[in-house]
Amino acid sequence: MSLAQSRITNQGQVSIPVSVLRQFGLAPGEVINWEIRDGILTIEKAGQYDLEDVKRCLKLPKGMHRTDEEIREGIRLRVRSKHVGR
Repeated sequence: MSLAQSRITNQGQVSIPVSVLRQFGLAPGEVINWEIRDGILTIEKAGQYDLEDVKRCLKLPKGMHRTDEEIREGIRLRVRSKHVGR
């Protein structure tokens, strides 16, 4: 099923139709990932935080592991500190 069509420019750029932007909650400046799954090109909205963000907020020494609860708490604290003053 085709949702919409776009044309690739000579510079390799693609415009995303407004209907697609609205349907998937995309806005200018957001990052999308291009992936190949089972030989099919897929596009998805990138996560807000990458693995390096999570590692920094957990402050893990090499080889140390954390429980799921400790990871959730670390992420919660990082998100809170990142959004202070907004």
